[in-house]
Amino acid sequence: MKATMKNLAFTIVGILFLINIGIAQNTDKVTQLAEPVEKGENYEVYGSEFPDDAQFFSSGYLVRNADIFKGQQVATQGIIKQVCQKKGCFFMLSAGEKNIRVTFKDYKFFVPTDAAGTKVQLTGIFRIKDISEDQAKHYAKDAGGDASKVMGPQKEYNIVAASVKIIDAE
Repeated sequence: MKATMKNLAFTIVGILFLINIGIAQNTDKVTQLAEPVEKGENYEVYGSEFPDDAQFFSSGYLVRNADIFKGQQVATQGIIKQVCQKKGCFFMLSAGEKNIRVTFKDYKFFVPTDAAGTKVQLTGIFRIKDISEDQAKHYAKDAGGDASKVMGPQKEYNIVAASVKIIDAE
């Protein structure tokens, strides 16, 4: 009887341990729907190969001079502020007081959902567009933000990236 109770106790502890591991793994789930086209010791490139001759403008400079850069191919760098948590289909790049939403050319690649806080370099077409309040709330929710803070239609600064280089990626 003692041996049976002891075995039962070990079995219960084992099951609880496995359940706990499963819960921990589910909370740390990272979605990565695209493979990098290039990997280095401390970086990963998504989309097209990253150009060696890119001349970078700060993201804040792009926003302050939006009318000049509208529709133009640009290169910029900064820190990823937020990433779409559903599939990594966009990220927010801080641009001073504003943000630039970075999407991906032809919706052909995505970034890992755990890329927030990493340094990024990218090239793509700079755009300015008006989005509805509903669309802005949708984007905020997908990025893990508070959609209730979004009020009214928004002016969005956007780069449709052809190449994204995440630096210090694991």
